[in-house]
Amino acid sequence: MQEKKTTRPLLSYDDALHEVLERVSQVDDELVPLGGALGRVLCRDIVADRAQPPFDRSAMDGFAVRSGEVSGGSSQKIVATIAAGAVPADPADLAGGVARIATGAAVPGVYDAVIPVEQAEEDQDGQRVRFLIDQVNAGACIHKRAADADAGQVLIKAGTLLGARHVGMAAAVGSVEIPVFCKPNVSLITTGDEVRPPATPIDELEPQQIRNSNGPMIDALLRGLGVELLDHVHVTDDKQATLAAAREALGKSDLVVTVGGISAGRRDYLPWAWGELGLETVVKGVAIQPGKPVFVAQSKGVPGKLIVGLPGNPVSVLATAHLFVWPIIRAMVGLPAALPWRRVWLAKETSPNPRREVFRSVRLIGGTRDQVEVIDWHGSGDLAHSSEADGFVRLPAQAEPLRPGAAARFLPMIGGAL
Repeated sequence: MQEKKTTRPLLSYDDALHEVLERVSQVDDELVPLGGALGRVLCRDIVADRAQPPFDRSAMDGFAVRSGEVSGGSSQKIVATIAAGAVPADPADLAGGVARIATGAAVPGVYDAVIPVEQAEEDQDGQRVRFLIDQVNAGACIHKRAADADAGQVLIKAGTLLGARHVGMAAAVGSVEIPVFCKPNVSLITTGDEVRPPATPIDELEPQQIRNSNGPMIDALLRGLGVELLDHVHVTDDKQATLAAAREALGKSDLVVTVGGISAGRRDYLPWAWGELGLETVVKGVAIQPGKPVFVAQSKGVPGKLIVGLPGNPVSVLATAHLFVWPIIRAMVGLPAALPWRRVWLAKETSPNPRREVFRSVRLIGGTRDQVEVIDWHGSGDLAHSSEADGFVRLPAQAEPLRPGAAARFLPMIGGAL
């Protein structure tokens, strides 16, 4: 009896992503100037080089006083004016009076409170001041030394995606060169005899030809993730041309992203090319819609370079780039790979797929934008329907329709609504 051929079940999305992330290696690190740190990932802690603030600091424009000497309607002599950054006054010069003080100025040790200008009235000659409050508590309007951080305390933890506030904190402690993970070097390969450059005039397009939308779309997505995109090469469905492009991309990149050429067609040469170059297949097909043909391979070097093959239909490309390329790049640069999924509720009855998880383009609706409406589509070639999408909703594999109000998970598109 002839033995029946068995087909290996496709991996679920979670299992496939786990297999891939297990093989991700972090990129090297480098020092960048403060002006180049925005949007980069810190690879070593930044610590305070001295107490923050380094002195008792006035939090208001007003008058530095001894709290025990203040009473309602009392008038006191103004013995000094203290500007921000001024050299501290001799304590002997401050005896018997109060000091006019600016926000940010160092509060002399002989004073223990600051009364804001709004609660005081100066005489016309500016020699004396009368306070409009009955009392003031010690420490009022003073930002105490080391209240924010002690010297040596970690201010920004390694693994932080640096924003403008972090750049300011680093500058405050003298960190003018910031240790960050390098931008991953990524090459992009698109494929297909039918695909023409985006600038091709309409009168030069044959009826069976299309413009290359996938290349610019993934180029934009990759740049939005902060990678160093080395190049974008388009290859026709030619065996040797595919092998040459694959070899060149592999030799210079941390990550290679390909579009098309990975399905079961006789002219889908990329899986063959990676095999010829000695790569190990990690994932070949995933139980999702759209994006079933996803292909991931890894070189056998240490650390191994990753190849992520996305399908050719544009909606599949967009979805799988979010589902796989995004977490891979996050892991490469030292960020948690977990994507910002959040809980939402379906606004209308929705039909899932009984055999595969579905990731459909949706728009956010409702005042709190916690409901989603699945956008009608005509399959994974219909990129036009995604123009109004805010993200993707994850639908379970089941035969029964999902009723309005059913909970689901939502992933924002890169550059879309958050």
